[in-house]
Amino acid sequence: MRQWLSIAATLLVIGLLPGHASAGCAVHRDLSDLHRATKGFLSYLRTGEGAYSVQHLRSWISTNPPAPLRQRMRAVGIQSVEPGAMELLKRQTVLLQILDTQGRAAALESARHMGIRELAAEFGTRVEALPCDQVKDDGHGSKLVAVNAADARQRQQIINAAIAWVSFLVLGGSVLYFLDRIGIRRIRRTKRYPCSVPCVLQAGGRTVPAHLVDLSRAGAKVRPDAPCEIPARVTLTFGGYTLDASVRWQTADYFGVQFARDFNFLQLHRLLEAFPMEDEDGPPRAARMPPGLGI
Repeated sequence: MRQWLSIAATLLVIGLLPGHASAGCAVHRDLSDLHRATKGFLSYLRTGEGAYSVQHLRSWISTNPPAPLRQRMRAVGIQSVEPGAMELLKRQTVLLQILDTQGRAAALESARHMGIRELAAEFGTRVEALPCDQVKDDGHGSKLVAVNAADARQRQQIINAAIAWVSFLVLGGSVLYFLDRIGIRRIRRTKRYPCSVPCVLQAGGRTVPAHLVDLSRAGAKVRPDAPCEIPARVTLTFGGYTLDASVRWQTADYFGVQFARDFNFLQLHRLLEAFPMEDEDGPPRAARMPPGLGI
């Protein structure tokens, strides 16, 4: 089962990752680097960790001025991301100035107002969907151009959807399996067995004889042999055990308790063998102390 879980987790991670079309051209790599630098910068503004991201963004902006970057994008045919790239550069430049003059908190608040996170997410989606690995000869040498972007994006979306569905089915089956196992264990833990176990009840400073009329690993149903006031917590002594318990419910003749600690299966089995349910039509059978039962 652990192997299935690891496979499912791997598939899910792959399915959720953005589809990276081939990015062979330098322009595409630079735009992807801008997206990563922006994410790192926003993370620094939120957490104060990773100050190197600030320098990474400054370095990218200084080496990629807007005008030459716009010309490079147009030269390789990826004008679709030009408006987003220019707007992102403009807002990031303003944020860096605010960071220098007013500090990280002011820059973070400004980033929220300017919608930098949403803009960066949209920009990253557009950039990563651009295939840029085919060579076209224009008569003056070769250059890389973005081709079939829509087809590549649609193909990657289909693949991601298929992987996500497979991951959902596998993880869903795993969750149902574990819920079933947890349910079975809970039933086994709380299943009550009829019995007739004499016990001593200590309630509110008073000691009263009583009987356990059914028993589970987690609790019991108790019948006091004499009228008494039952507090929220009691102590029960039976079969060589002394257990603290909390009262969960109460009627005129019975009350139910939950033990502070569970019995194991062997202890419960020995108690049920030693103190079976009495037959109403026949004489009561003498209880015997099972071997190994006791403190």
